[in-house]
Amino acid sequence: MSIEKSKEYLKNIAELCIDGIQGYKDAAQKVETPHLKSLFTTFAKEREGILNAINQELASLGAPVVTQGRADGTVLGSIHKTWLDFKAALSSNNTESILEECKRGEKYILDEMDDVLKNKTEMPISSIQVLQDARYTIWKRSETIEHAEEANS
Repeated sequence: MSIEKSKEYLKNIAELCIDGIQGYKDAAQKVETPHLKSLFTTFAKEREGILNAINQELASLGAPVVTQGRADGTVLGSIHKTWLDFKAALSSNNTESILEECKRGEKYILDEMDDVLKNKTEMPISSIQVLQDARYTIWKRSETIEHAEEANS
């Protein structure tokens, strides 16, 4: 894989992180329980940290960083549908629906990361490490969401 392809993959994952940040901020505003508000706020901050790590890697590869509010990229079509589904769940103010959409969003980004990491032998080692660290954090959050979902039912 060329460095250009690595930059493209990192940019796409960064854009998904931005959606996750906003999704968790919205979820924190919609849920009523203080525990879930705190949890989602923490997740948004963690996702910002992941975005920062990916942006540092992009910069080290000579690529522009991806910033919140940016509206270009190659994955926006699929992100848009995911985001609309998430927004619809949030509008219901139903904690169970919100948790389900958060879980689905985490699965989506994990699947995208897995697709990228299938080519890890062709990526710079630093990019692999950033993505593996991010994937682990996101996986842990998906587990936490599942536990919250079980506790909520």
